[in-house]
Amino acid sequence: MQSPAGRRRGQILDVAIGDPQRCRECDGACCKGFVSVALSSEEYERLRALGAQRLEDWAGRCWLIIEHGCEFLVAGRCSIYPYRPELCRRFICEGD
Repeated sequence: MQSPAGRRRGQILDVAIGDPQRCRECDGACCKGFVSVALSSEEYERLRALGAQRLEDWAGRCWLIIEHGCEFLVAGRCSIYPYRPELCRRFICEGD
């Protein structure tokens, strides 16, 4: 199915793809378009060490809250790209 002009649609892949060019051509749409990102406990601790302020732990589930934009999104780019969570690595955005 084709996205309408100017629209993007996201997809979570089964495995991460190594395509940083795709991210360089984007304005951080995925980093602004969701409420939260599920994290492993290791990712939670890594992001905490990187200075994350919007981390939550709800009943043993860890989350980075990204509603209204991820705190690590700087000038439309991920400032922690090499350290981003697995879910972020598996997300792709398609469309115009």
